[in-house]
Amino acid sequence: MEPSASVPRLPFLRSLRAQLALWYGGILAFTLLLLSGFTLLLLRQYLTSRADAALELHATDTARTIAATLYRYNTENPGRPPSPDIEKSFIDNNDLQSWGRYVQIINPYGNPVARSDALKTIPLPRLDEALQDGLNTKTRFDTVRKLGEYPVRIVTVPVVMGRAVPYLVQVGASVEGVDTALTRAANLLLILTPSVFLIALLGGGTLVGRALKPVDDMTQAALTIESRRLDVRIVPPRTDNEISRLASALNEMIARLDTSFRQIERFSADASHELKTPLTTIRGEAEVALMGTKTPEEYKQTLQSIIEETERLSAIVTNLLLLARADANQVKLRQEEVALDEIAMSAYEGVEPLARRKHITLNIAEMDETPLRGDSLWLQQLAANLLQNAVNYTPEGGSVTLSVRREESEKGVFAVLAVQDTGQGIPQEHLAHIFDRFYRVDTGRSREQGGSGLGLNIVRWIAESHGGTIAVISQVGKGSTFTVHLPIQEEQA
Repeated sequence: MEPSASVPRLPFLRSLRAQLALWYGGILAFTLLLLSGFTLLLLRQYLTSRADAALELHATDTARTIAATLYRYNTENPGRPPSPDIEKSFIDNNDLQSWGRYVQIINPYGNPVARSDALKTIPLPRLDEALQDGLNTKTRFDTVRKLGEYPVRIVTVPVVMGRAVPYLVQVGASVEGVDTALTRAANLLLILTPSVFLIALLGGGTLVGRALKPVDDMTQAALTIESRRLDVRIVPPRTDNEISRLASALNEMIARLDTSFRQIERFSADASHELKTPLTTIRGEAEVALMGTKTPEEYKQTLQSIIEETERLSAIVTNLLLLARADANQVKLRQEEVALDEIAMSAYEGVEPLARRKHITLNIAEMDETPLRGDSLWLQQLAANLLQNAVNYTPEGGSVTLSVRREESEKGVFAVLAVQDTGQGIPQEHLAHIFDRFYRVDTGRSREQGGSGLGLNIVRWIAESHGGTIAVISQVGKGSTFTVHLPIQEEQA
């Protein structure tokens, strides 16, 4: 036997509008059915209580009349029991005969002593529990189903004479009126409930459609947005509700994606350009060397130029791989006790020969003991990049000053590394982008000095990876100051 295939869902049931309408319809149908049931139940209780109250009132009045008749008879005939004529007269009047179908007077033994005309052929059944309650001066209601098409509601009320109960009054009435009223109410609800359900369902479906129309519009607008059209935005509804906030959130997400895509495009273009430049230089040097016969010294210079471009190309690739790993959170920093002052001095010693060749004075302003937790290798690269950058952009005869100090503020305790130079400075319009990848203030001079536009971006990543920040203050013609703040844990203070 082949396994039965699963029944596919209807396409229209996949829409949120249909699902909401179905949920709304189901809850509404359950509510209407529950309301109709409670309505019929309360109506039955109300009609039954009204009928019981009428029966009890009539039986009580009859019992009082009988008690008054017996009192007069006993006064006039002391010691003599009531005659059958007297007992018959208990209900022998037009009011009792015309009020209801069933009226019966019974003695303490349960034997009828008087009946209304409706009970001449069909007497009320003997109700032992009602007899017992009546002899205890209690009123009792019973329902009998053997007297006709409809059940009969019977009330038994005692005739109290002092402590004695000589008679009991039983008054019954058919519940036809109650059943008829309930039938009519049920028929009315049977018509109204589906009508209300259909009207509410159609109205709810319309409201759901109107409520979800902005979502459909947003969906259509989102489908038109591509990687090359990230400047398109979703128009939010005028009302300030959840859908409007969703549209705003989507617009913010698209804006972030737009920024990311632009950065990726710019990064790809810059990376291609940076890699193409040394490759072009290497190829040009090799082609020139092959065009004619050169002296050994000229070949040596050509090879030296190729080596320099290869080293530059290798540095660019290394930095790109580092940044790619950093973006993918694949670079794990060690957390160990280090001294930032010692790390800065090590970077100082490594850059000092470069400064000496360029005739630049390398100074140390202050060098406080600053223990903290971090990765010594990456922190040394941070300090070395800042020092090399300062030396590269400082003209001959200038100076570069390194300082490491401990600083306390309301935000906590920090180790502050600062590198100040007397170079050409950075215009204000470039300061906001100075830490971006491949960004250069002066493209030509940067390439001549061997820069790739990645050093400061790596410095920012190292600082932020250690929970710190980096800032720059610069003035054209007077130099720049790069300042790194790294947090120090309190227990190390």
